Amino acid sequence: MHQNTNIRIASTDDLERIVALENLCFPKEFAYTRRQFRYFLMKANSTVLVETTEMLIRGFIIILYRRGTTVAGIETINVDPIHRKKGIGLQLLSATEKLLRKKGIHKIRLEVSTTNHAAIKLYKNAGFKKIALLKKYYYYDHEGSRDAIRMVKEL
Repeated sequence: MHQNTNIRIASTDDLERIVALENLCFPKEFAYTRRQFRYFLMKANSTVLVETTEMLIRGFIIILYRRGTTVAGIETINVDPIHRKKGIGLQLLSATEKLLRKKGIHKIRLEVSTTNHAAIKLYKNAGFKKIALLKKYYYYDHEGSRDAIRMVKEL
């Protein structure tokens, strides 16, 4: 059975489902908190897009805007583990690009852990290019530091 999918701007009504998906994708010590998500949903210089089918949120992306520039950043993108490898991540990135073009944004920037091979592949497939290696970019209490790759895409 085919389900209708939709990508839309999230609202505070989606908060609990977004938090639940975040907790499914990340261990508690790495996951954003409910309070942080509320901030992302309500502050003026960010947009959260969700990919939904009926009442289920299967993925989301957080976009941050840099005031006074034509550059936006992807803070995070999450897809429910049971719905990965179905093109949802690419759909969210495509919807993000469309939204950003309408807003006059010309470049998207992001950082991704060098160990997150699936995300790196997704970003490459979406046309992002590696521009820098960021040594010890991420720090985790029990794991120490991890390097990141900065990637950009011109729109």
